[in-house]
Amino acid sequence: MPKKENDFIEPIPMEAPQPRRSYKFMATIFFLIAIILLVAIFYLVLAKVTITVTPANEPVIKSFEMSIAESPENSTSTNPIIGGKVYVEKVSTEQEYQVSESQKKVEAQATGKATIYNTRDQAQTLVATTRLISKENVLFRLKDKVTVPASGEIEVNIYADKPGKSGEIGPTTFTIPGLSADLQTLIYAESREATVGGEKQIGILSEADIEKASADFKKTQLEKTMAKLTTGLETEKWLLVGGGIVPEGQNFSYDKKVGDEVDGFKLKGEMTVIAVFVQKQDILDKIKEIMNNKNEMLDVDESTLKYELLQTDVEKKEATAKIEISGLTKADENKNIFDKNMLVGFTESDLRLYFSQFNTVRDIRVEFSPFWVKKVPIFKDHIIIKMLDK
Repeated sequence: MPKKENDFIEPIPMEAPQPRRSYKFMATIFFLIAIILLVAIFYLVLAKVTITVTPANEPVIKSFEMSIAESPENSTSTNPIIGGKVYVEKVSTEQEYQVSESQKKVEAQATGKATIYNTRDQAQTLVATTRLISKENVLFRLKDKVTVPASGEIEVNIYADKPGKSGEIGPTTFTIPGLSADLQTLIYAESREATVGGEKQIGILSEADIEKASADFKKTQLEKTMAKLTTGLETEKWLLVGGGIVPEGQNFSYDKKVGDEVDGFKLKGEMTVIAVFVQKQDILDKIKEIMNNKNEMLDVDESTLKYELLQTDVEKKEATAKIEISGLTKADENKNIFDKNMLVGFTESDLRLYFSQFNTVRDIRVEFSPFWVKKVPIFKDHIIIKMLDK
């Protein structure tokens, strides 16, 4: 019996995969990733931008309102406050004035001054109206009672006995007829200036005269009071910001009435004067503080400092003043006025647009490094901002 063939076919063994190709591919991928990471790291580490800012230094005028107080720590003002001196002075005095339009001339008693000499060794008293006769034989009288010291002299006021131009005489000598003949040689008088006023102008007192006198009185007394208050202050340090008359408490009276025929009149006035002083350096320091708080820098010209008193408070001893000063704007590289966080990713054109918003910046120069860097890096310490001295 023939041998039966076996129908089973043995499987052909599959060729094993080549592991070397897979490892090579993966190594290539990792190598490329490493290269990319290294490039990124080098980019981050080396990337830098230097921005050189040219300041504008434009001329500007700054104006502020400041409060000046004797006790700044107690002030409730919303304005910037500085300490100062606020003086309040009450004024009460009188002045003489003439009418503006004289209508006629009338005779009056001439007046003047004379010096009485006493060569005796004892004092001599002379009563008011004592007669003095000039060498021109014009009679004058003493206005007030006086006592002439022994071996001394005294200046006195005299007036002509009769009204008229005849009483107007030049410097001369006088005898005193009320004394004995012997005493007249020992006690006598001399004048060094002419007597005047033998004729005066008469006019009708008008409302305009009153108003003019009141205005002059206020001006004159204000100036006198200011000069008095300034005495003793170091004017190199202290500034008179201003002064004025307090509206409340003014009182004026006159010895004549409107419509009277007079040659002159007296005005008696009462008022309160306030004067405000501050140290110049305190103003300049406050201006600097205000500018710093606004992130603004200013090279001030101290010679342009101006000030004006706006209002005063007598009870609080405070005042409000307008302060004005000129200078040149500038940027301060020590102050963080440029936000570096905002600059990340900016191109040069972006940087120019950003810096154009600052009025203290005239121009910028941008330098990226290395050469392939075209945008601002993410690290703030790789962003360098320099101020160029103008």
